[in-house]
This record gives sequence, C-alpha cells and structure tokens, in this order.
Amino acid sequence: MSNVSLRRATFYPSLALLGGMTILALVNSAFLLKLTRAVHEFLMDQFSWLYALSAFALVLVAAGTLFSPIARLRIGGKSAKPILSKWQWCSITLCSSVAIGLLFFAAAEPIFFMSAPPSTMDVEAFSTESGVNGIASLYMHWSFTTYAIYTVPALMFAIAHYNLGMKFSISSAMTAALPINMGPITRQIVDALALIALVAGMVASLGTGAMMLGGGINRLFGIEVTDTLIGALCMIVMLASALSAATGLLKGIRFLSSWNARALVVMAALVLIFGPTSFITNGGIDALGRYLSGFIKNSLNTGTINENGWPRAWTLFFWANWFAWAPVTSMFLGKISRGYSVREFLLFNFIFPASFVLVWCATFGGLSVFTELNSANILSQALQNSGPGDVIWVLLEQLPMAMLFVALFLGLSLVSYVTAADSTIDAISGMCCNGSANSEVNSSPYYIKLVWGAIISIITLVLTVSGGLEALKMISTVGGFIGLLIVMCAAASLVRIACWPTLLPQIKSDILPSPMETSSAERDDL
Repeated sequence: MSNVSLRRATFYPSLALLGGMTILALVNSAFLLKLTRAVHEFLMDQFSWLYALSAFALVLVAAGTLFSPIARLRIGGKSAKPILSKWQWCSITLCSSVAIGLLFFAAAEPIFFMSAPPSTMDVEAFSTESGVNGIASLYMHWSFTTYAIYTVPALMFAIAHYNLGMKFSISSAMTAALPINMGPITRQIVDALALIALVAGMVASLGTGAMMLGGGINRLFGIEVTDTLIGALCMIVMLASALSAATGLLKGIRFLSSWNARALVVMAALVLIFGPTSFITNGGIDALGRYLSGFIKNSLNTGTINENGWPRAWTLFFWANWFAWAPVTSMFLGKISRGYSVREFLLFNFIFPASFVLVWCATFGGLSVFTELNSANILSQALQNSGPGDVIWVLLEQLPMAMLFVALFLGLSLVSYVTAADSTIDAISGMCCNGSANSEVNSSPYYIKLVWGAIISIITLVLTVSGGLEALKMISTVGGFIGLLIVMCAAASLVRIACWPTLLPQIKSDILPSPMETSSAERDDL
C-alpha cells in the first residue's frame, strides 16, 4: 500500500460540499430543503423524458449485449482467474444492490398504490385490482430496470479497467470507446461528482433506514424510538460496514454477503410457507402478467400530457435515485467480476438478481395485499399514522409466531444494510486513492475506509436530528441527473464495443471462442 496516495481533487471537494450541506441543514434545514426541491422539480419538469428513455434503453442494452459477440469476452483476458466463486459473486452482487429499501418497500409500496391508485387507471381504491397493480408496480421499480441501470456501467467499467488497462475511475467506463479525452484532474472531478451523489443518497437511506429499524426494536423490546436510538443505530451500521470493508473483499464483505443471501432466501421461504401461499403465488403470476404486458408503456410514461403525477412521484423518482447510486456501485460490481465472461456477468448482475427480486416482491407484496384486503385496512392505517417504515412490522405481526418473524426480519434488515454499505464504502475509498489502478481485492488503505465510514455516520446523525434528510433525498435525485449522464456515456461505449468489437485490438484478441467453433481458422477470423 506504500504506493497509494490520496486523489485530492476527488476527496476534498466531495468532503467540502457534503460538509457544507450538513452545516446548512443545522443552520437552516428549511432553506436547504426548499433549494434542493426547486432544483429537483426543475429537472423533473425539463428532463422527465430523458430519465424514462435512458432507463428503458439500458434494459435493451443489457439484454442485447447478452447475445452480442462480446458475450464471449472474458473480463481480464483469457487467462484471468476469478476472484470469487459464483455463489460468492452472486451473493455479493445481490446484497450490495438490494439494501434496506426493498425490504421495507416490498410491503409498503402496494399499500400506497391501493390507497391512491393513479387517476388514469380508473381503478377503485382498496380493490383486488388495485392490489395486483400494486405488486406489478413493485416489479417495475425494483427488478430488471433497476439492475440494468447498475449492470451496464458496471460491465463497461470492468472491460475498460481489466481488459483495456484503464484507471480505476468511473470516467474510464465513459471514455473507453468514445472520442472523449479527460485529463487526470477532470477524471477526479467526475469521480467527485459521482461520489457526492452517492453519499447523499446513502446518507438519506441510512437515516430513514435507521428510523425503520427503530420501529422493529420498539416492537420487539418496547424501547422508545428517540434521536439517541436512531443515532446509535446509524453509528452501529456504519462502524460495522467500515470494519467489514476494511477487512477486504475476501473476508468481511464476502462472509456477510454469503450468509445474508442465504437469510434472504430463508426469510422469503418462511413467509411463503406460513403466509397465504396460494394467494401469494397466484397474485404474483397475475402481477407478472401486468408488469410484462405494460412494461413499454410504463417505462416510457412521464405523465406530463395527461397530468398524471404518479410517474414523477414514483417511477421517475426511483430511476433518479438508481442513477445517483449507479456510477460508484458499478465500480464495485465491475471490480469483483474479473475472470468471468461478459455473458456470465450479465446473468449474475442482471438476470439472476432481478429474478430473485421478483420472487421477493411477489412474496411480501402478495402478503401485504392479502392482509390489507382481509384485515380492515390495517396496513393503510399504519401507513397513514406512522409512515411506510411501520407497514412491514404491522404486516409481520399478522403471521403465526409473529415476534419470531419480527426478530428475524430485524436481524436480516440490519445485516442487509451493513452488506450494502460495506461494498459502497469499499468503492468510495478506491475512488479516493491513486495506486488502486490495479484494483486488487483490497486496493485502498484501511484508514480511508474507516474515515469514510465515520464521515457518513456523522453526516447522517446530524441530518437525522436536524430534519435535513428530506433535503438529502432531493439532493440524491438531483445527483441522479449527473449519474444519468455518466451512465449513458458508459452505455454508449458498451454499445459501440458490442456492435464493433474489432475497433479495439485488446477486445478482438480476448474474445472467447464459442463452443461451436472448431477450427483455428474460424477462431482467427474473430
């Protein structure tokens, strides 16, 4: 690690801006929220079409690349050896992207939809039709489009870094196959912008997630949810995440993700067994039909012409958040993919995790809809009185052995948050260091990871107490516009390489021979 040095143009500007927002939240949180909301609304007014079109295009790019000539390319070259086994790789990919948000919104989002269906759908509130559409909206917001937003830049970064030998910087994915020239300082500034957007989103998620966890602790132990408890939860999560990241990819992150993925599967299976199994399975299939048949329509709906506020409040808001997380998250996902083919990358980062999310959403969304239809609107009352974070706890209390399910889900939520945060801290730390160009499994110093863990904890604690988290949510979506531009440049690079792999000699020479090719002459033609 002696050759590792700080990238000053990435570390200090991001720290200064995030620190400035924290101070402003303490001094005048109302002004910060007003400012960030105004910028957010301006971007949604002017660029809703771009968010919608970009997210839809990324699904097409991910699916198309799966069947392109570069699907046979091995990341890192023909002789590259995998860092992780396929199970470890799949579990880390799943857990680093499925954070605490999905665990809670899988139960809460269908209730939002049932309580206030979009006016353009002509669906009666709290009807079975609104319930099926609620599960379909979960599929839309959390599955294939979400993973396409992460997968495309991650794949392009992996190819740029491992096959083309470019820097450990998100700008490498942007410029790999495009005529864009960036100097060292420009690359660091691009990374700083991506880092700011991510940390803003991460802090907002950590603060709201801590409040949701507090609800579970209150139900399980009867402890009152106070600022002190929320602050303690924030510190515990980030300390555990920083320590996990500091132990390196092959220790803490791999261990936690592997067991957390197993716990996710077990939790879903238990709910399916002890819940209304027939309703969940049938409802999940019904919702899948709605999701697939309406995918293009819902993907390209901004709600502007018919004055429908649903797409902006939900679909486009989600896309903006995923775009904010995508640049930095994609660097981590690309970093751990060495030694696998592009086709395997797409299977393990796009197809498999999105398919698991469909099962998870069908299970918890179906249970939520069933409970709402058969328990006198108990979940919508919890949503109205205590917010979305309380819905999952009320839902679990309706199952047999309720306190056991609450305890299991509380532990799963805590570990899920740590496993998502430790991979993010690892990627952030790598971005802040020169000398991590080799991107070995533990490429940045321990102290950088611990420093970022402490910074995020402090900012979260201050903003949670001062009421500035809503502003951070807006900043995250504003950062999503920056992330969108970065991701779409990476997508353009990937499309160019996928369609014309012979443009780059390194790619041409590294494409794996297909199983059907038997002669050396045919292989040479590649």
